[in-house]
Amino acid sequence: MAERALSRHGVALAAIAALSVAHLLPFRTYLTDDTFIHLQFAKNLIAGQGFSFNAGEPTYGATSPLWVFLLAALGVVIPGSGQTPADASHVPALAWAAKAIGALATVLSVILMARIGRTLGWSPNLSLVPAALLAVHAWSARWAISGMETPLVLLLVIASFHALARTLLHGASAWPGGVLLGLATLARPECWILVMLALVSAWTGVRVRRSRAWAGIVGGTALVTVPWLALAWTWFHRLTPNTSAAKAGVLLDPALGLSALQTSLRALLATDAFAIGFAVVSLAMAGPALFRIESPARRAFWTFVFLWPVALVLGYAVGGVQVVSRYLVPAAPSLILIGTAAAWWCAPELLSVRRKIVGKPPVSGAESPRVRAASVLALVVLATAQNVAVTARLSAPHARRHTAGLLASLGQLGVWARTSTARGTLFAVSDIGAFGYYSDRPVLDLFGLVTPAMAPVTVREGYDAVVARLLYEGIGRPEYLVDRAQRPARLADPDDPENPYQFVRAVEIPDLGITRPATYVYSLYTIDWARYDRLHPRLASHPIEIPGDPRYSGTRLEADEGARGGGGNRIGQNSLPSQASSSL
Repeated sequence: MAERALSRHGVALAAIAALSVAHLLPFRTYLTDDTFIHLQFAKNLIAGQGFSFNAGEPTYGATSPLWVFLLAALGVVIPGSGQTPADASHVPALAWAAKAIGALATVLSVILMARIGRTLGWSPNLSLVPAALLAVHAWSARWAISGMETPLVLLLVIASFHALARTLLHGASAWPGGVLLGLATLARPECWILVMLALVSAWTGVRVRRSRAWAGIVGGTALVTVPWLALAWTWFHRLTPNTSAAKAGVLLDPALGLSALQTSLRALLATDAFAIGFAVVSLAMAGPALFRIESPARRAFWTFVFLWPVALVLGYAVGGVQVVSRYLVPAAPSLILIGTAAAWWCAPELLSVRRKIVGKPPVSGAESPRVRAASVLALVVLATAQNVAVTARLSAPHARRHTAGLLASLGQLGVWARTSTARGTLFAVSDIGAFGYYSDRPVLDLFGLVTPAMAPVTVREGYDAVVARLLYEGIGRPEYLVDRAQRPARLADPDDPENPYQFVRAVEIPDLGITRPATYVYSLYTIDWARYDRLHPRLASHPIEIPGDPRYSGTRLEADEGARGGGGNRIGQNSLPSQASSSL
């Protein structure tokens, strides 16, 4: 009987894994600008140009060095991966390899979710529930084959959960968990939070040989991270990626922190509302006593699982990070596990309370399995309906529009730059991925991802001020600027003979992000630095006016009316302080 049950479990798990692959099909051609950042780093590694975005200029501009090295290793055996594609009309071969890795990581993540259930002592049927919930998860599916590092991070987080559960509940060695946690930090720096939480859990949950558990976690993590940190210091003279400044806002800024919290909650509720709902109900009914029900080891594990998404979201809020849904995908395993456990636990309790109100006896021991099964089934059905709706109505349509627009705009501009400008021509660019990948031209990154000196300038002054007042001039004097705004040629003023910007062409991207569905325009300008040198005193003394931004109220980018011949060129608002990774 037990063997038959396990056989049915295996068949069901295989079906769920197949479902997870089917869920990826609407995103089969999905790429983002950030995808091309990883591809560019990998392409340069393959070509022997070092860990660099601009060939031969090492920079810690990739958030996920593990993902870059993995792509480069695959690219060595994929013909043409170290060369720039001739045009931007097709998905590059290296991107298809990234998608294949993402799909495999997603399938393994689904299988491991079921393994965690079994490690926790759940029945074969109940352990299938977390696997099914991950298979239908809309944000996981959205990013799984985008070419980004997200599915790798998800797999490593889930594998770390599984390893920690085995250490806490079954006395297994902590070294595998430490190694997995170390790999997770190289895939996404936020996973250092996970390392800290794992150490706390080992301290509170391991009663015997506690120091050995700590040594395993610390040693395993160090085994992976110390060599990379040594390389990073040698190559870049820093230990953290440039993204820590380029994609964050202002530390402890109340407005940015509140915005990060709101965005995070909105994204989490869009896919995990029912899991969160069951968890809230369980906590409301049992309170802190719910944690005291378990043994110290199980309590330590569940505290670890609970604190991970909380710490992740609070970390983004403290840093003022512009949150997108892929940043929250690593939190999904926690919410799924907690939601499943809560649905199983709270159903008999809720029904007993209802029966007590109407004067009926509470749920009996014989009824509990059926009630719990119905509750867990309800969670699966409701969560599936919610996530399928998000994918079908929101996520997949946007992915199709965004990819087509990205290749037709920044991709084609990159091809133009490669075929129409001399090698080594410097471009100042706001969104560097696709342009840099297809252009083979060095970029001055206006948000500081690969030009770290720009990050504090853009954070302090704002993107509009940077381009309008040419505040990048102290870092480099590019021959061209690629500006992003909601109208073309906003920096050009044909009535001003001293304007250093000369408009060349503009291309549109119809759907920058789920939360930014409006059409945006990339405008290409040449920059006349002789004019700038004459204009510079005026730029320094007359800052710009950006409607709706109190930092610039009452100021203009213009000289007095006599010097300008009347009228000034107001710069329209473009308050997007981070690069154009697809929102939500």
